[in-house]
Amino acid sequence: MIVVLGAFDGFHLGHRLLLDRAAELACENGRSDDWGVVTFSPHPGSVVKNREIPVLFTETERDILARYLRIPRTIKIPFTPELASASPDEFLVLLETLVHVSGIVVGKDFRFGRDRGGDTGYLRSVSGRKHWFFSEVEPLFIDGEKVGSSTIRSHVAHGEMRTSRKLMGYPFFFEGEVVPGAGRGRKLGFPTANIHYPAEKVMPRRGVYAASVLVDSKWLPGALNVGLNPTFVPEEVRVRAETHIIDYNGTLYNRRILVFLEQFLRDEVKFDSAAALAEQMKVDVERARDIFESLRIHGCDVYERLASALEKQEM
Repeated sequence: MIVVLGAFDGFHLGHRLLLDRAAELACENGRSDDWGVVTFSPHPGSVVKNREIPVLFTETERDILARYLRIPRTIKIPFTPELASASPDEFLVLLETLVHVSGIVVGKDFRFGRDRGGDTGYLRSVSGRKHWFFSEVEPLFIDGEKVGSSTIRSHVAHGEMRTSRKLMGYPFFFEGEVVPGAGRGRKLGFPTANIHYPAEKVMPRRGVYAASVLVDSKWLPGALNVGLNPTFVPEEVRVRAETHIIDYNGTLYNRRILVFLEQFLRDEVKFDSAAALAEQMKVDVERARDIFESLRIHGCDVYERLASALEKQEM
């Protein structure tokens, strides 16, 4: 198998170059599906730096993306302190117990093993001895900015959804099960689908977003609030992700939905009254609807394939 090796906190356009290269090598070798990704769980940075590194996507979301990108095989190696202290040679021994390696594809900046001792020069040398294919892929730059997970996390944290989409090739999203909320949105005329936002996931800028929501195999417009509900619960400490799905009247409790953050609309505000909040929500909903309609989602390959990837997960 041609192994694409990396941490892969999601799969952005820079990662896509590695995947494409592995697919090319597999085809040249006469076995088009004989390639896949070898990655780690949890994110290596959380173990090496001994602190939680907010990730772009959870394990479940990474699986959705792997199906979306049609990666033939994904192997997740548990990243432990013991693995972090392993030498590059020891890591490759482990890798060969997991998969029959015929080649390796990595990014130019990839490092692994104790004290980051394994680099592309080391991998090229080992590949030569073992008669593996080897390919080192240069970083991707878009508009002068290097495409990388840390850069994308920063854009998401600042609410820069259009930029993060440009670097990833798809919108930032979260996925999860709808749980009961306090019912305040319904009383205001804007019922919301509430999902526990994963603690390990990078937190977007608090505020209101135009969203696209996958419900019953259909994409619908949504107005998403990421925040603490200061109008009602000034002492709230847990950030909530509540989505009003526009023109949807069904019940979603205990069902899983996919929410794309399309565009930041405004910061979170504490209103003087529930009535004032409801008036602002009317404005937010109309803006979100207009943005959704401008996206021309229906028939768009990105959205259709992501919907298919989520549905396969639920089967």
